[in-house]
Amino acid sequence: MSAQPTILVVDDERELADLYAMWVGEDYEVVTAYDGTTALEQMSDAIDVVLLDRHMPDITGDQVLQEIRASDYDCWVIMVTAVDPGLDIVELDLDDYVTKPVTRAQLTRIIENLRVQSRYGDDDRRELESISNKMETLEDEHSVEELTDTEAYQQLESELKEMSDSLVDDLDK
Repeated sequence: MSAQPTILVVDDERELADLYAMWVGEDYEVVTAYDGTTALEQMSDAIDVVLLDRHMPDITGDQVLQEIRASDYDCWVIMVTAVDPGLDIVELDLDDYVTKPVTRAQLTRIIENLRVQSRYGDDDRRELESISNKMETLEDEHSVEELTDTEAYQQLESELKEMSDSLVDDLDK
């Protein structure tokens, strides 16, 4: 990532997209898209972070995310949405998931956390953080007892343990 990341803000609610763009525009370069089609047109290697709404009328955020990943863009994707997270987020290749309403402080903190992580340039650490963020998101929405009985959550726990063990082993070498 460059010293000043470029953020693509994608939300079909223009007022929200503009608000997010204003919040982050003081510290970052910002590109705004009000629908999924425009978001995909705006995607380039210059985009470092995507703030992506999940439900949009033309192309869903899930589909935009799939296209971004299929095109091998190396960017962080934060789903910023009114859709409460379900176990389906386990399968999404995203870096964080935030439920609206989101505050300026939340958005800034998430972006800054990703910037710090990017300095390590380690795909394993990135994946570990993604898994951890998904688990935290689900735990904020559902009881741990409810989650531990699901195959999807068990998969996340297993992946987290495996990744953590691998990183510890690497540090011991």
